[in-house]
Amino acid sequence: MIKRVPFEHGVIESIEVAKSYDQMAKKTMMGTYKSMAHVVTKQLGVTGGKALDVGTGSGLLAIELARRLPDLEVIGLDLGEAMLTLAWENAERSGVSDRVSFERGDAEDMPFDDNAFDLVVSNATLHLVMDPVKMFDEVHRVLKADGKFFIASPRRSWLGLLPGWEFFTDVRASYTPKEVKDLLSQSKLQNWKVKDYFFWLSIFSRE
Repeated sequence: MIKRVPFEHGVIESIEVAKSYDQMAKKTMMGTYKSMAHVVTKQLGVTGGKALDVGTGSGLLAIELARRLPDLEVIGLDLGEAMLTLAWENAERSGVSDRVSFERGDAEDMPFDDNAFDLVVSNATLHLVMDPVKMFDEVHRVLKADGKFFIASPRRSWLGLLPGWEFFTDVRASYTPKEVKDLLSQSKLQNWKVKDYFFWLSIFSRE
């Protein structure tokens, strides 16, 4: 297995870089967001309530969840002001800004009360945080006792050796399924399962 190479860059604060990311996500990631929303509704059985999207970026997953579930209120959390500006704009254009909002905050120290959410989701954020155990602990803290969670992340593999495509940088910075299970075991988050795919891995709350 290749050695993990953590990201060295910080939070996206440039509006130009944020717009580039947003355009890329709309071209390449919408299938992932739709798939995650399908899992939330069909596998986890979420029909409404209050949801949190950790590392929301430009808000596309939060917006997709709101589209699918008219009785769901969604809050997107991100550290980047530029990304949050685009997230608000995307929500307005999508017609869901009455049920989707965005806040600036850290995945390792979330600005929410205990037991605040029925659902927590996160896509492609786990490998970016400094301490994944703290993120898992925060997910546990803000979730209601019967709440559901779904965290998706790139998985580290030999693909990280390939040059050229920016995604391979994410692959090199990501964790293996075993590493994720070890991190989860150190956290307060319980009742989880990890599913391993070719490019990605998913962490679900058990049914």
